[in-house]
Amino acid sequence: MSCCGSSNKNKTQNKNTSNANLTPIEQLKVRLAQGEISIEEYLKTKTVLDQ
Repeated sequence: MSCCGSSNKNKTQNKNTSNANLTPIEQLKVRLAQGEISIEEYLKTKTVLDQ
């Protein structure tokens, strides 16, 4: 059923569009809050971004 597949695609596109206005650090914080990355990955990446 095509209605369900396109709905999921639109949600992903909206999520990416809303993150486009965030700084890299803010995007990193969002990913941490959503459980996409671990605290260790957050800290590692933040250290790189802060340089």
